[in-house]
Amino acid sequence: MKIYFALAAVIVAAACRKTDSAVRREDTSVVPPVSVLADSASPVVTKDCGVSGLPVLTDNGIGELREGRSVADIKELCEVISDAEQQGPEGMKQRVLVVRVGGETVQAIVNDEKVYRIEISSPRLATTDSLAVDTPLHRIATERGARFLPGEDGVYGFVANHCAMSFRFSVPLRAPRGGDWTVAKIDSAHGDAAIDRILITKCRR
Repeated sequence: MKIYFALAAVIVAAACRKTDSAVRREDTSVVPPVSVLADSASPVVTKDCGVSGLPVLTDNGIGELREGRSVADIKELCEVISDAEQQGPEGMKQRVLVVRVGGETVQAIVNDEKVYRIEISSPRLATTDSLAVDTPLHRIATERGARFLPGEDGVYGFVANHCAMSFRFSVPLRAPRGGDWTVAKIDSAHGDAAIDRILITKCRR
Protein backbone atom coordinates (compact mmCIF):
# COMPACT_ATOMS: atom_id res chain seq x y z
CA MET A 1 0.00 0.00 0.00
CA LYS A 2 2.82 2.42 0.88
CA ILE A 3 4.48 1.58 -2.41
CA TYR A 4 1.27 2.43 -4.25
CA PHE A 5 1.01 5.89 -2.67
CA ALA A 6 4.68 6.63 -3.28
CA LEU A 7 4.33 5.72 -6.96
CA ALA A 8 1.24 7.92 -7.29
CA ALA A 9 3.11 10.89 -5.78
CA VAL A 10 5.96 10.51 -8.30
CA ILE A 11 3.49 10.38 -11.23
CA VAL A 12 1.68 13.55 -10.04
CA ALA A 13 4.96 15.47 -9.57
CA ALA A 14 6.15 14.50 -13.05
CA ALA A 15 2.84 15.59 -14.57
CA CYS A 16 3.11 19.01 -12.86
CA ARG A 17 6.61 19.55 -14.24
CA LYS A 18 5.47 18.70 -17.76
CA THR A 19 2.51 21.04 -17.52
CA ASP A 20 4.74 23.89 -16.29
CA SER A 21 7.22 23.34 -19.12
CA ALA A 22 4.42 23.29 -21.67
CA VAL A 23 3.05 26.60 -20.39
CA ARG A 24 6.46 28.20 -20.66
CA ARG A 25 6.88 26.94 -24.23
CA GLU A 26 3.47 28.20 -25.29
CA ASP A 27 4.03 31.67 -23.77
CA THR A 28 6.01 33.25 -26.61
CA SER A 29 5.21 36.86 -25.75
CA VAL A 30 8.25 39.11 -25.53
CA VAL A 31 8.46 41.73 -22.84
CA PRO A 32 9.97 44.84 -24.42
CA PRO A 33 13.00 46.29 -22.69
CA VAL A 34 12.28 49.26 -20.48
CA SER A 35 14.16 52.31 -21.68
CA VAL A 36 14.83 55.30 -19.48
CA LEU A 37 14.46 58.48 -21.43
CA ALA A 38 16.99 61.14 -20.67
CA ASP A 39 15.69 64.46 -19.54
CA SER A 40 14.92 66.72 -22.43
CA ALA A 41 17.97 68.79 -23.22
CA SER A 42 17.70 72.45 -22.43
CA PRO A 43 17.33 74.53 -25.57
CA VAL A 44 20.58 76.05 -26.80
CA VAL A 45 20.41 79.81 -26.58
CA THR A 46 22.43 81.56 -29.27
CA LYS A 47 24.12 84.68 -27.95
CA ASP A 48 24.18 86.69 -31.16
CA CYS A 49 24.50 90.07 -29.47
CA GLY A 50 21.39 91.25 -31.28
CA VAL A 51 23.07 90.94 -34.68
CA SER A 52 21.87 89.01 -37.71
CA GLY A 53 24.09 89.14 -40.73
CA LEU A 54 27.06 91.49 -40.93
CA PRO A 55 27.24 93.87 -37.94
CA VAL A 56 26.99 97.62 -38.47
CA LEU A 57 29.02 100.12 -36.46
CA THR A 58 26.95 102.88 -34.89
CA ASP A 59 27.64 105.64 -32.38
CA ASN A 60 26.03 103.40 -29.75
CA GLY A 61 28.19 100.36 -30.50
CA ILE A 62 27.54 97.11 -32.35
CA GLY A 63 24.19 95.41 -31.80
CA GLU A 64 23.70 94.90 -28.07
CA LEU A 65 27.36 95.63 -27.36
CA ARG A 66 26.99 99.29 -26.44
CA GLU A 67 28.87 101.94 -24.55
CA GLY A 68 27.47 102.24 -21.03
CA ARG A 69 26.02 98.73 -20.95
CA SER A 70 26.73 96.54 -17.92
CA VAL A 71 29.08 93.59 -18.07
CA ALA A 72 26.26 91.36 -16.81
CA ASP A 73 24.06 92.39 -19.75
CA ILE A 74 26.85 91.83 -22.26
CA LYS A 75 27.56 88.34 -20.92
CA GLU A 76 23.87 87.47 -21.11
CA LEU A 77 23.36 88.75 -24.67
CA CYS A 78 26.74 88.26 -26.35
CA GLU A 79 29.38 85.57 -26.65
CA VAL A 80 32.20 86.71 -24.37
CA ILE A 81 35.40 84.87 -25.25
CA SER A 82 37.46 86.26 -22.40
CA ASP A 83 37.26 88.67 -19.50
CA ALA A 84 40.67 89.65 -18.17
CA GLU A 85 43.00 92.48 -17.29
CA GLN A 86 45.34 93.68 -20.02
CA GLN A 87 48.01 96.32 -20.35
CA GLY A 88 46.40 99.65 -21.17
CA PRO A 89 47.55 103.17 -21.98
CA GLU A 90 50.46 104.53 -19.94
CA GLY A 91 51.16 101.08 -18.55
CA MET A 92 47.93 100.95 -16.58
CA LYS A 93 45.99 97.72 -16.28
CA GLN A 94 42.47 97.72 -17.73
CA ARG A 95 39.69 95.16 -17.79
CA VAL A 96 38.93 93.96 -21.30
CA LEU A 97 36.10 91.80 -22.60
CA VAL A 98 36.79 90.06 -25.91
CA VAL A 99 33.40 89.66 -27.55
CA ARG A 100 32.40 87.79 -30.71
CA VAL A 101 29.91 89.75 -32.80
CA GLY A 102 28.80 88.54 -36.23
CA GLY A 103 31.81 86.24 -36.51
CA GLU A 104 34.28 89.01 -35.66
CA THR A 105 35.97 89.72 -32.34
CA VAL A 106 36.01 93.16 -30.75
CA GLN A 107 37.30 94.47 -27.45
CA ALA A 108 35.16 96.19 -24.85
CA ILE A 109 37.03 98.17 -22.19
CA VAL A 110 35.31 98.05 -18.81
CA ASN A 111 35.15 100.59 -16.00
CA ASP A 112 32.90 100.26 -12.92
CA GLU A 113 31.28 97.12 -14.40
CA LYS A 114 30.18 99.00 -17.53
CA VAL A 115 31.53 99.24 -21.05
CA TYR A 116 33.07 102.64 -21.62
CA ARG A 117 34.99 102.01 -24.86
CA ILE A 118 34.68 99.57 -27.76
CA GLU A 119 37.68 98.91 -30.02
CA ILE A 120 37.36 97.51 -33.54
CA SER A 121 40.27 96.23 -35.61
CA SER A 122 38.44 94.15 -38.24
CA PRO A 123 37.88 95.70 -41.69
CA ARG A 124 34.66 93.67 -42.04
CA LEU A 125 32.86 95.90 -39.54
CA ALA A 126 31.78 99.21 -41.05
CA THR A 127 29.39 102.10 -40.59
CA THR A 128 26.41 102.58 -42.90
CA ASP A 129 28.51 105.12 -44.84
CA SER A 130 31.35 102.58 -45.25
CA LEU A 131 33.88 103.88 -42.75
CA ALA A 132 35.96 100.95 -41.51
CA VAL A 133 39.44 99.77 -40.67
CA ASP A 134 41.56 100.18 -43.84
CA THR A 135 39.60 103.27 -44.98
CA PRO A 136 42.19 105.84 -46.16
CA LEU A 137 42.85 109.01 -44.19
CA HIS A 138 41.86 111.08 -47.23
CA ARG A 139 38.29 109.84 -46.86
CA ILE A 140 38.16 111.07 -43.25
CA ALA A 141 39.75 114.39 -44.26
CA THR A 142 36.92 115.04 -46.71
CA GLU A 143 34.15 114.35 -44.19
CA ARG A 144 32.13 117.20 -42.69
CA GLY A 145 33.73 118.59 -39.53
CA ALA A 146 36.91 116.53 -39.94
CA ARG A 147 39.73 117.16 -37.48
CA PHE A 148 42.84 115.30 -36.36
CA LEU A 149 44.40 115.23 -32.90
CA PRO A 150 47.48 113.44 -31.56
CA GLY A 151 46.98 110.62 -29.07
CA GLU A 152 49.39 108.54 -27.06
CA ASP A 153 49.82 105.93 -29.78
CA GLY A 154 48.84 107.67 -33.00
CA VAL A 155 46.77 110.41 -34.58
CA TYR A 156 43.00 110.20 -34.23
CA GLY A 157 40.52 111.52 -36.74
CA PHE A 158 37.03 112.74 -35.87
CA VAL A 159 34.05 113.59 -38.07
CA ALA A 160 30.74 115.32 -37.36
CA ASN A 161 28.54 112.48 -38.57
CA HIS A 162 29.94 110.02 -36.01
CA CYS A 163 30.14 111.84 -32.70
CA ALA A 164 31.11 108.77 -30.65
CA MET A 165 33.82 107.43 -32.96
CA SER A 166 37.50 108.13 -33.36
CA PHE A 167 39.63 106.73 -36.17
CA ARG A 168 43.25 105.88 -35.38
CA PHE A 169 46.13 106.32 -37.84
CA SER A 170 49.74 105.22 -37.35
CA VAL A 171 51.33 108.48 -38.52
CA PRO A 172 53.67 110.96 -36.78
CA LEU A 173 51.94 112.71 -33.89
CA ARG A 174 53.04 116.16 -35.07
CA ALA A 175 53.40 117.92 -38.38
CA PRO A 176 57.00 118.11 -39.69
CA ARG A 177 57.52 121.66 -38.36
CA GLY A 178 55.70 121.16 -35.10
CA GLY A 179 52.20 122.03 -34.03
CA ASP A 180 49.04 120.00 -34.55
CA TRP A 181 48.06 118.61 -37.88
CA THR A 182 45.63 120.64 -39.93
CA VAL A 183 43.28 118.69 -42.15
CA ALA A 184 45.01 119.98 -45.27
CA LYS A 185 48.51 119.17 -44.03
CA ILE A 186 47.83 115.65 -42.82
CA ASP A 187 45.82 114.84 -45.95
CA SER A 188 48.66 116.07 -48.12
CA ALA A 189 51.35 114.18 -46.19
CA HIS A 190 49.50 111.00 -45.24
CA GLY A 191 46.31 110.84 -47.28
CA ASP A 192 46.96 107.20 -48.16
CA ALA A 193 47.43 106.09 -44.55
CA ALA A 194 44.71 103.67 -43.45
CA ILE A 195 42.56 103.51 -40.34
CA ASP A 196 43.98 100.73 -38.16
CA ARG A 197 41.54 100.94 -35.28
CA ILE A 198 38.11 102.44 -34.58
CA LEU A 199 37.12 103.44 -31.06
CA ILE A 200 33.53 103.98 -29.90
CA THR A 201 33.01 105.91 -26.68
CA LYS A 202 30.39 108.35 -25.46
CA CYS A 203 29.08 110.79 -28.07
CA ARG A 204 30.97 114.09 -28.02
CA ARG A 205 28.77 116.99 -29.11
